Amino acid sequence: MDEKLWGVQSAGGVEIWDTEPVFLGEQVTWRDKLKLIFYSKKWMLYRWVLKCSSVQVLKCSRVLDVGCGTGATLVDLKKLLGKSADVMGVDVVKLQIELANEKIKKNGVWAEALWYDGERLPFPDASFDAIYTSDVLGHVKDARLWLAELSRVLKPGGALAMFAESKPGKHAWLRNYLLKRGLNIDPHAKFHVSLYGKQMLKELLDCAGFDVKRMYSIAWAKFFIHPDEFYLALRNQSNFRILKFINKFLYKIKKMFHPFSTALCELCCLIEMLTIGRFIEAQGYVVLGKKR
Repeated sequence: MDEKLWGVQSAGGVEIWDTEPVFLGEQVTWRDKLKLIFYSKKWMLYRWVLKCSSVQVLKCSRVLDVGCGTGATLVDLKKLLGKSADVMGVDVVKLQIELANEKIKKNGVWAEALWYDGERLPFPDASFDAIYTSDVLGHVKDARLWLAELSRVLKPGGALAMFAESKPGKHAWLRNYLLKRGLNIDPHAKFHVSLYGKQMLKELLDCAGFDVKRMYSIAWAKFFIHPDEFYLALRNQSNFRILKFINKFLYKIKKMFHPFSTALCELCCLIEMLTIGRFIEAQGYVVLGKKR
């Protein structure tokens, strides 16, 4: 698999994802868990992994992060699940694996990140109790085979916690309006090779042997909540003057009051997911599922 399809873009053409863990202390406190409300996707995904893995703790639950990037989630999951859990990650970008293992060591947890070719996961069948994967599916050439691999290494009844990028759905009115006029505001468009609508995504998951328990659209009001995603695409356009003006204003306000504005926007995303997220088709879905 081509590494250039994966992963902000390095000089070598590879998109690198580098973030810091949410949990920075030696143990996860109630305050740490409260911080997750300002990380809307992680709030949903971490809680699903924790809920589905809790019954396995005494048996040493095993969790795999597919597309682990530079390891922030590996650190978080290990601290969240505890010493008895076995947490591993894989990624196709070798630089990210090196950085991930450095981050694991720096944070003093026992986890491991491995390189793989993006096609065959280097584990036997039914090796894991839960799989976490975020912002990966859109970069995969063959989504059916990739999902089948996830299903293969997951135990029956095991949890799938996934965020998948998607095509703009029928309720992504502004994005669709701009697309029809030749403007794609997706900042990672050149890396996205497998984007699907909500129904097609459900069908792919079903064919791979997953039952979708919950599926939430994320950030329907993205123009207001994340104006930075629209800013780069709009700023050099001679058209869309009203949208450009509003976007520039929102962008400057968010930058001016960062990090408080960013935290508030993420909280709004979480509230949106929990209220209307199951009923709308916008862009990007949090999927909480189990293997049949």
